[in-house]
Amino acid sequence: MSIIAPRYSLPPPTLEPRSRRGLAILEHQIRERYGALNVVLIVLLAIVSILPIVLNFYLEGLVGTSLLGASGRAAFFWPVGQQIWFFLLILLTSSIGAAIIARDVATKAMTMYLARPIRPLDYLAAKSGAVAFWVFLGGVLPGWIASVLVLALGYVSLPVALEAAGGYLVVGVLAIGALTGLSVLLSSLTPRSTLAGAGIFGLLLGSYLVMQVVAGISGRDGFLYASPIHDIVAVGSGVFGASESPLDPWSAGAVLAGVAVVAFVLAYRRLLRAQVVAE
Repeated sequence: MSIIAPRYSLPPPTLEPRSRRGLAILEHQIRERYGALNVVLIVLLAIVSILPIVLNFYLEGLVGTSLLGASGRAAFFWPVGQQIWFFLLILLTSSIGAAIIARDVATKAMTMYLARPIRPLDYLAAKSGAVAFWVFLGGVLPGWIASVLVLALGYVSLPVALEAAGGYLVVGVLAIGALTGLSVLLSSLTPRSTLAGAGIFGLLLGSYLVMQVVAGISGRDGFLYASPIHDIVAVGSGVFGASESPLDPWSAGAVLAGVAVVAFVLAYRRLLRAQVVAE
């Protein structure tokens, strides 16, 4: 009889596909961002976006008076052109994006996430997807609901409702890309969630106010392109056929797309420099 302890061998665990690992991170981040503050902000964005549009078409059909000073497709631009709308959207973006990466940096969880076989691109896509999901709920979905409501109530025709829904989609895609990119970039630069949130809020609101002052003093509207919020309003103005922005909507859209690309590239390079656990 041998006195040597037997050796047992187990097969290596089954490795989940990359897509499933990424979806697991995405699902976890979406649930983690579900909090009272974010829900309240989305509800407020829904009220600001839906109620005025429905009342506008109701009064227009009842007494022939437009509450928002616009009719047809241009009336759907009203929420996008209001300061309260993008202020709430900035708050939502700051709340969602502040800890999306910063918390992992603080707890050293990033080293585990980025350990093989999780790749930086998988990690960045999952984190960005969570931010984009919540921004979509606040920035795009209420506009779609308003379009469906006024169509169901018979206030607008199907082509007008489809144009409005498409307009919200165009504005939403560009806005989500720029806001999400800036959020993940700033959140990846610090382990402090409060600092990242303040950076996101300060960058978006500060650039809006500062560029507005600079443009007013210099008399050159081109400075407004440096503000993502002004660019979002300009795109919305062009899409919905309003005349609220002095900026060219095509140029503003290109700026938003460029901001998104640059922000995601810089965030990805930041993740590549992060310490990873060897396989």
